[in-house]
Amino acid sequence: MRLGVDIRCLQDRWRTGVGEYVWQTLKVLSTDPSLHLRGFANAAGRIDLPPGLERVVEIHRSRVPNKFMNLKQFWRLGQPIDELARARSEPLDIFWLPNPGFAFLSGRRPAVLTVHDLAFMHFPELFPHRGRLWYFPAVKRLLTQGLPPRSLVAAVSQHTADDVAHCFPVLRERIRVVPPGLDARYLEAPTAEACGQVRQRYGLPAQYLLSLGTVEPRKNYALLVAAYEEIVRQNKNYPYDLVIAGAWGWRTASLRRLLARLTSRGRIHFIGYVPDEDKPALYAQAKLFLYPSLYEGIGLPPLEAMAAGVPVVASQSSSLPEVVGESGILLSPYQPEVWAHTISWLSGDSMAQQQLVERGRARAKLFSWVNTATAYQTLFRELTT
Repeated sequence: MRLGVDIRCLQDRWRTGVGEYVWQTLKVLSTDPSLHLRGFANAAGRIDLPPGLERVVEIHRSRVPNKFMNLKQFWRLGQPIDELARARSEPLDIFWLPNPGFAFLSGRRPAVLTVHDLAFMHFPELFPHRGRLWYFPAVKRLLTQGLPPRSLVAAVSQHTADDVAHCFPVLRERIRVVPPGLDARYLEAPTAEACGQVRQRYGLPAQYLLSLGTVEPRKNYALLVAAYEEIVRQNKNYPYDLVIAGAWGWRTASLRRLLARLTSRGRIHFIGYVPDEDKPALYAQAKLFLYPSLYEGIGLPPLEAMAAGVPVVASQSSSLPEVVGESGILLSPYQPEVWAHTISWLSGDSMAQQQLVERGRARAKLFSWVNTATAYQTLFRELTT
């Protein structure tokens, strides 16, 4: 089977949720000898490929700069993306779009489109203006009229599947749920040496609460720092600092202004983007993992934290209950005083922590990238039989 893949999401500077999902799935798919992979990349620069994948995937690079390529795909000028991926080789059987975006398809072959979330439809005000002006219309057009006949939509959670079915009823019968997996490294205890190196590299405090994700409004860090401020106000000897890991994204001015007003700001540490190899040690040394996000298609960080043996407190919103289940504590993402009370109580209750650790590790073991890749193989077979 000849499978074309849009790998432009692996050209981003940082590998975050979507990139991790695609990277890990391709890593497993590349071991299937019945699949012949052809990737489409764009412009110059790195491609973040799994080790060894470059030996089994043929990559076609367009030389058109990204902005012009997006413009051409938006206005359906030039070659469709699946024909570009073909790159003068034999015709493709299927084309996989791992994320909605600037893409128009030829209709000569079925496609699998992965949808991670529809946050832009529910919280458009939380995104940059340029996305609202042309990226979001491009995604909507792809979902309403851009998929060839017999194409399928892979939703990363049941919540996302239900969301797509509600917002785009024409796709209801084409939707399949394909949850993410978990890298086994998070289930293994990091060495003392690795922990020490990570502690020194990021200047970590002696004891800390942890949150992880790009610093942007949807992650709801304003609630988290406000809750932390209340904890420290009530207990000046509270022993845990707050560490937030993630690259600074967009619309952060209001968060910066809030931080400037907090008396606890000296104990709140933004340490920037943390690559995968450092994350197990970062998680393992945290007292609690906190994830107050307003909306997630699936939410990998709480899953990784549970695997690492860290008690999780997360938002009771969107898909997060699917990930956390009864293995963590779920709270409203709009009540900082409730977060403050829960964090203060849980960080001092060793028995409750141990119960959550045991439940979390058991739940994390249910997620596997092999299962994710196997689900995609099933979708590909469905489209070719």
